[in-house]
Amino acid sequence: MKFRMAILIVSFVFLTGCGLLTEEVDKGINASSLDSIDKETVEGNVKTESYSSIKQLLDQNFTLVDVISEGSNETTRIYATSQFSIQELSSMFEDYTNPDQVSDIKNEKQAFVYSNDFLTVQLDQEDKSIVLMELATKEFVRNHYAPNYFDGLFALWVLDEVLDVDDWGKKRSQSCYNTGNCYGGYVKTDKYRSGGIGNLRGSTNRGGGPSAGK
Repeated sequence: MKFRMAILIVSFVFLTGCGLLTEEVDKGINASSLDSIDKETVEGNVKTESYSSIKQLLDQNFTLVDVISEGSNETTRIYATSQFSIQELSSMFEDYTNPDQVSDIKNEKQAFVYSNDFLTVQLDQEDKSIVLMELATKEFVRNHYAPNYFDGLFALWVLDEVLDVDDWGKKRSQSCYNTGNCYGGYVKTDKYRSGGIGNLRGSTNRGGGPSAGK
């Protein structure tokens, strides 16, 4: 009896350590773990502080929940908040961060273009009380984004100019068709490698680059 009990205890410890006995794998972002800085302080910081980049502003005022990296300068960083609406963030970013291009809000989504980055603000599809802010380097957008990600936000000629690629949309569409490795935003990251920051969606072991399978 003691021997059997010992086996059960060892088995329990092993399975628990492997995460196999957890009730449910956390596949979303927990709103209660966001927003360590209160809304009024964030608003005051954005209005009065001098930030060297949109990245620095986001790093110092919002919760970083994930980083996806496909190269030295090909990254997208995902931040989240549960205390701001898209409209509130839109006004704040447009008024105080000097974007080069600003799209309209379309289907609960808006994009901003800066000198080196694209910022997309949109509702989390799993929890509508959370707004995601995805900051992607231009290199990541140029080499990995699906052109239809920007449908209704920017005309293709604007993206050609910003990304300095003739017929970028056409070329990316062909690449998406040939390889199936186009990035469709943070809610569709199965084929991309996570940098292991914060509370990740799905498996925390997403190995492989853009050509890897799910």
